[in-house]
Amino acid sequence: MNLTVAISALLIFSAACYLSLAVRLVAARREIGSVPIGGLFVLVSIWVMGGAIELLSSTFTVFTIGRTAHFIGTALVPVVAYACFREYTGSNARFRTLVLMMAIPTLSIILAATNAHHEAMWFLPTVNAAGEFLTRPEQWGPWFLYVHLPYSYAVMGAAIYTLVAHSTAVAPAQRRGLFLLVAACIVPLATIAAYDMGFGPDTISYVPIAFAAMLPIYAWLILGERIIEFTPLAYETVFQNMLDPVVVIDENCRVIGLNQTAESMLSVDEADALREPLEKLFGDDSPEVFEALNSGKPQKMMTTTGRFLHVQASKISSSRASARGGQVLMFRDVSDVEKAQSEVRKNEKLLRTLIDHSVNGIIRFRWSSGDDGSEHLRSIFANAAAGKFLGMEVDTLADCAAEEIVTAAASGMEERDVAAVLREFADAVARPSSLDVEVLHRHKGASRWLRMICEPVGDDIAATFVDITDSKAKERQMESIATSDPLTGVLNRRGFERDAARRLSDSADDATGALLFIDLNDFKQINDQWGHEVGDQLLTIASERLRKSLRSCDIIGRPGGDEFVALVPDVDAEVAEQLASRLTGSLEEPYRIGRQRLQCAASIGLALYPKNANTLTGLLREADQAMYRAKARCRGVPDTGGRDLLEKAL
Repeated sequence: MNLTVAISALLIFSAACYLSLAVRLVAARREIGSVPIGGLFVLVSIWVMGGAIELLSSTFTVFTIGRTAHFIGTALVPVVAYACFREYTGSNARFRTLVLMMAIPTLSIILAATNAHHEAMWFLPTVNAAGEFLTRPEQWGPWFLYVHLPYSYAVMGAAIYTLVAHSTAVAPAQRRGLFLLVAACIVPLATIAAYDMGFGPDTISYVPIAFAAMLPIYAWLILGERIIEFTPLAYETVFQNMLDPVVVIDENCRVIGLNQTAESMLSVDEADALREPLEKLFGDDSPEVFEALNSGKPQKMMTTTGRFLHVQASKISSSRASARGGQVLMFRDVSDVEKAQSEVRKNEKLLRTLIDHSVNGIIRFRWSSGDDGSEHLRSIFANAAAGKFLGMEVDTLADCAAEEIVTAAASGMEERDVAAVLREFADAVARPSSLDVEVLHRHKGASRWLRMICEPVGDDIAATFVDITDSKAKERQMESIATSDPLTGVLNRRGFERDAARRLSDSADDATGALLFIDLNDFKQINDQWGHEVGDQLLTIASERLRKSLRSCDIIGRPGGDEFVALVPDVDAEVAEQLASRLTGSLEEPYRIGRQRLQCAASIGLALYPKNANTLTGLLREADQAMYRAKARCRGVPDTGGRDLLEKAL
């Protein structure tokens, strides 16, 4: 492979890469300047491909095609670069202007394609003595020298000037992209100038080679630096698109600039307002403007339409003589804010009234620093209901520590329960999160259940105390109904199992006790013979005898029908048997109901724990089996009593 073929292959590859970058930019269409820069890369791709065709051409026709592609690039690139850089800096060129600018490049392309007939672009011959095609002719034609060349350099210079001149109008942080674009244009421009002035070989067009060498730089700018994605925004654009009115004055209080919003506010055009005294725009109706200028402090003014404006003046820090000593007046419409603040003040007053008269106790806590620098949560407000609930004066609640108030609220609870509430409160405050807990308050012998709800409100904590004493009483009443036997008043099956299981689980490991299973032997016959009313009275009397024979701490239940159970905690086997014997004797006594004197002895099964079982289910099973053995022993026997009716579990 000779050098010409190698250079041609490099140019073809570079042209393909430029075209790929162009497609990527044009297809995206997301950023400002992406489409024009994409078009610019298409032209560079054509230019580079033309250089490859010139090198590989073996006939005049093929060479002419390469030269035409070469001139498409040289003619159109300056105009497209101008349009691209204008859009990149936020100053779009008009379509009509671009159409007029394309006239000379279009004629240059046509003349280059037909140069053999008129020699307007370059003079023949197109080959040297060795028979090689000349990429740079021995002498340029009149159109090239006096029209095409000056025009191309002028347009390209205008494009670069657009970037350079615009650099002072954008933020310093955004000037990097502008300077990178300018630097990227230097190498191709220098190569073109050297080529046009006759430097280098005349059989190889080295401008496309320069573009091929710059390909990694351009790819880095587009893909690495992403200059298209971060196009600079001019200060003028920001200034004109600000929603707040802005007026700029010089040291003599003459207007030297104002944005579109200020024009609308003052009903004046910028051209008419320039160099006019500030008094002419505002007059005597707006003394706040001049007060802001003189004092440097923000002022609030009201317009003739009833709108509230916040006006602030700031001095211009600039080295330019035209701006030295000047100031910027910024106006902000705060009518909605003023209205909202007025509504807030009204609502705060209403809310304060509602809080003061609320039936719920409300306290607000705020963090404050102590003498040792530590942060403490203390109350800053309490309403009358809070003082009533906690048994304290409202003034006394002010500046109280949060822990002190929580402790006072839970004064009716045991120490371990109060400590648990304090831990929950501390955890909720630390997160911060909501807390909803019930506490028992006791003051002067009276107890009150309070529901304490704590919620974070900004940096503060709001605590609400709701009196739930009545609902607690109703809850206990409903629970009693659900767990008590309505006839006898002792626990039903559900209530007995709940209380007995809880008592067993709370017992110490070495605790002892007993469970009695009681069955009224002749209850069914009495109920059938004398009726349900007599049967119900008999069950009521039996339950009273159970209460009198057992201790107040014993748990008595009626699982159903003529059966009773009793858990006797904290007794040994001897005491349990004595209690069971006493109960047997009590239930053997006759039942006087109306004029009737009825006999209804009871069979009792006795199970000890932990000897016979250490769970409620096991105790019930063992005592039930013992009761059935006692019942079987007495069945059909006319004279039974005393110990015959009592059976212990095996």
